[in-house]
Amino acid sequence: MEQTDKEKIASLERSLFYESQYKSAIISEAICHYEANLSKDFIENEIFYKSEQGTIVSTTKLLGMSAPCKFSDFIKNWINKAIDPDYASKYEIFSNTKDYLLKSYSEGKRDHIIEYWYTNEKGKEFFLNQRFLLTKNEDGDICALAVLNNTTHAKKIEAQQHRNELERHAYFDPITGGYNYIKFKKELISANVRGSIISIDIHAFKLINTTFGTGIGDKVIKAIWDRIEEVFDFPKGDFAAHINADNFIAFCPTEDQNEIITKIKSISYSLNLISAELSLPQVKLYYGISMWCPEKTIDLSYTEAVTAKNNAKKLQDADYAFFEKKDMDRLVWEENIIENFENALAQNEFHVWYQPKYNPENREIIGAEALVRWIKDGKIFVSPGEFIPLFENNGLIRSFDQYIFRKVCMQQKKWQSEGRKIIPVSVNLSRISLYYKDITSIYSHIAESAGIEKKYVPIEITETAAVKDKRFKEITDAFVSAGFVLHMDDFGSGYSSLSALKSIRFSAWKLDKSLIDSIGNYSGERLLHHIILLAKELGIQVTAEGVETAEQNNFLSETGCESIQGYYYSKPVDISNFEKLMI
Repeated sequence: MEQTDKEKIASLERSLFYESQYKSAIISEAICHYEANLSKDFIENEIFYKSEQGTIVSTTKLLGMSAPCKFSDFIKNWINKAIDPDYASKYEIFSNTKDYLLKSYSEGKRDHIIEYWYTNEKGKEFFLNQRFLLTKNEDGDICALAVLNNTTHAKKIEAQQHRNELERHAYFDPITGGYNYIKFKKELISANVRGSIISIDIHAFKLINTTFGTGIGDKVIKAIWDRIEEVFDFPKGDFAAHINADNFIAFCPTEDQNEIITKIKSISYSLNLISAELSLPQVKLYYGISMWCPEKTIDLSYTEAVTAKNNAKKLQDADYAFFEKKDMDRLVWEENIIENFENALAQNEFHVWYQPKYNPENREIIGAEALVRWIKDGKIFVSPGEFIPLFENNGLIRSFDQYIFRKVCMQQKKWQSEGRKIIPVSVNLSRISLYYKDITSIYSHIAESAGIEKKYVPIEITETAAVKDKRFKEITDAFVSAGFVLHMDDFGSGYSSLSALKSIRFSAWKLDKSLIDSIGNYSGERLLHHIILLAKELGIQVTAEGVETAEQNNFLSETGCESIQGYYYSKPVDISNFEKLMI
């Protein structure tokens, strides 16, 4: 239904009223506002602004102009005065404001807001909000209501909120809501007092994450953090942080060991509550403590605390340990070994030595075990009993194992090429290396590249590795399928499962020295007799290692042991001496 003239007039009046109210609302807090006819490029009235002190100042005169004036001249002068040229050059609206606004209106855009910083004559900065509301007047001209607001206070609040957010991300942990390591170090440097740094981690945390999920793992982290907050007195100078994973750090401005132990025990006593709250097995923490002073780097002190914590994990009767000088000596020694590793590989400082395996019936050499000596400057640099466990702990063992296996393969091929008689030389594969991806194909490639048959380089794997992992059978089957011969090393040192012995395809058992040392004892001898008998029934060869006396040799020979290794026949020797033994 069409509107009557009366209704049209009423509708127009309402629109004008609402437009008037809207404009009034917009300009009510403005420091400056004016109207311009864009179509005619015309500003009729003088323009004023309200200064920070509340006085009214003529903007027109401030710009060296008078009313009426051209809108394009006024806005150009204002831009030149108020807006940084580099900033203005980035935006089209500042290059030709009038034409830009007219084009916007034709495209249906009626409202434009521009924000910028303005510096007054006294050097004070203001953040200004410039708004243009576009309308068409009764003559059909495009007009603009220009409104300028000082939003400096709001901008500063926004900037502070942004800084707070950045600081939260930079200094606070997302799981605990407390300090992270960066903030911890910042606070400790600021505190500038002596005290104790405590490293804390959770026993078997990886197992918690794997079994119950990372969601539960995060809840454990948060629950432990809550206990730390309860025990450490933050208002009195204690503070702490969650570093990553299950690693925490705390600081107490005291060197009193009893005071530190009291705090540690308070945390540990409350762990039962965490287990009950989250329906988990008993949660256990380990602690390491190092003394800190402002002259010492925080990272060094934390490393010391971690070293002490790792020592605590070896203790039977405590879950904490204090860092001692001997720990530092050990730490320096380990760093020296690690730093020398790559150079040792490059300089061929790792030498393969051989300990022969003899047939006790005819005293012929029927095999050997490859052992390693680190020779530096013509002498043994460090014993394998020390550097091999270190390599296992820091991951270097993988490169080391492959390096030794390659050297043995190449030496076997060299002897074969020279027309020498070659015998199987077994090579140890560490438990750590065993579970690396594609280990079978890597070792196959090494042997095949050297051109040596795999039967001449048997792989020795310890008994403990054989019975502790369900994946072991799959890995050993892959080795056997690839053509390798497997020997179980240190048989009798662990707790072999008969079902595991039956299913895993070992060609030989190497009896541990602890069994050999029981010779002369009735029970020990009966055990050895039945082990050797069982091996024969299963078609498995037996090698006795660590044989040192004639009594041991004679017993083993009479019991049917086919292979003997030990000082009774020969200690480990270098290549030249081993070649002499083989003549």
